[in-house]
Amino acid sequence: GFYGVLILLAATQKLNWLVVAWYAVLGIVTYITYAKDKAAAQNGDWRTPESTLHILSALGGWVGALVAQTYLRHKSQKPEFRIVYYLTVIINLAGLLFVIMGGGLALLSELG
Repeated sequence: GFYGVLILLAATQKLNWLVVAWYAVLGIVTYITYAKDKAAAQNGDWRTPESTLHILSALGGWVGALVAQTYLRHKSQKPEFRIVYYLTVIINLAGLLFVIMGGGLALLSELG
């Protein structure tokens, strides 16, 4: 649903297509990072720091993180992690709203 809203906003020229691409790419990267971390946890290998997962989420990969938490069942039962995750979603959506409302990022609209 979120990606559909982004596409609609870009199609109506309220958002640059580069922003849509950013969210899509970062969602995939974040999902892959979660998948690798889960495999590492199962194999006793080097783990991805939780701060890295949260940074990816805050930058726009939160949808990929949500899909990974749901379908891979990774980091989905840890309350402290989930609280910070939801804070990253709020931070990211606030930033997106700032961009949509024209908050000083005219360059993005000029590129599209």
